Amino acid sequence: MPGAFKKEISNLLGQNDDEILKFKAQSTEADRQAAIDAAQNLIRKLQTPQESTINIAYSPAQFLCVRIGIDLDVFNTLASKSGSVSVEEVAAAKKADPILVERVLRVLVCMRYINEDGAKLYSANEMTRHMTHPHSEATIKFVWLGMPTFAKIPEFLQKTKFKNPEGLTSGPFNYAENLSDSLWEWFGSDPERLNICNTFMEAKDRLGPSWLVWFPVKERLVDGFDASHGDKLLVDMAGGRGHDTEAFHKKFPERPGGLVVEDLPHVIEDIQDLDPSIERLTFDLFEKQPIEGARIYYIKFVLHDWSDSDCRKILSNLAPAMKKGYSKLIIEEMILEDTDCAMLQATRDWVMMAFCNSMERTKGHWQSLLRSAGFKVVKFWPPPGDGQGIIEAELE
Repeated sequence: MPGAFKKEISNLLGQNDDEILKFKAQSTEADRQAAIDAAQNLIRKLQTPQESTINIAYSPAQFLCVRIGIDLDVFNTLASKSGSVSVEEVAAAKKADPILVERVLRVLVCMRYINEDGAKLYSANEMTRHMTHPHSEATIKFVWLGMPTFAKIPEFLQKTKFKNPEGLTSGPFNYAENLSDSLWEWFGSDPERLNICNTFMEAKDRLGPSWLVWFPVKERLVDGFDASHGDKLLVDMAGGRGHDTEAFHKKFPERPGGLVVEDLPHVIEDIQDLDPSIERLTFDLFEKQPIEGARIYYIKFVLHDWSDSDCRKILSNLAPAMKKGYSKLIIEEMILEDTDCAMLQATRDWVMMAFCNSMERTKGHWQSLLRSAGFKVVKFWPPPGDGQGIIEAELE
């Protein structure tokens, strides 16, 4: 081992130890992410360039086996047993060929998604049980729906001479699927796809701690409620089946003012379990906001679905409903750093291109976009980790 390489490894080991000790002492989300980063830096240094190339080239097979594992009911089968399960028992759940099932299980063992207890014997671990949750299953199924688009993006970019794509129906998704409809119409046209989409939107909360935990909601927002401006405390724009509004209700049961969840008719109709005190309202982002004078207009993981020009239309439809100096626009989104961007955020940017022909945005981009629609950023609130942050904004 060359001396310079040995020194680099020694330094990385020291950094790894330091970050682990910090995490053990304080156990914060930021410390946990720092420990992961340190461990990954060590792994990257130990791997040869050839290994890194092969690992990334073969990585789609891992996603594939998790997706097939869901169809084979692997995770539920193993999680329902207290001991080891034979490959034949796993295969029996779907009357599948044990040889095929073993090939899937082999990859899942390497990924640590299941345990291998011996030859052709398997059992559940923490990751196995995590994969039995509907949110986990929906996350895999949702992103899998985009795989045909991912495969076509290089071809699409060559045809468009590598221009950054824009437009709701002129991006890689429509090109790959040969569709003229928008993504949202495509999801809405099929009940199974719609359920996957809505459940996935709920699952995205799991990217990090809820903003209700780390953002000073009471001090910055709730305490400033004034009924003379309107009787609504929070309007959840394009809020899906209301999971975020429900969480707000549970966090502040004695709050002043009402809560409203807005979305398209087929989404509102799909709401199956929501506290009756929360108002449901059918609403299109590209129409005028009907509720005036609310304290909080909350919009989560929505603007990243749209181009800058479409975002300006959405924000322009909202602005007249807001009371200047009182109403707050709370945007919960990824806020990309200009340098040293986290992998989760960087890769999510490409997922947005694949599905929505849109993008994640940096602080500077957010400021420019909001300013162009008549808003100003009061403060960027970074998350305790790599998840989504909060942009606190108001009318300029």
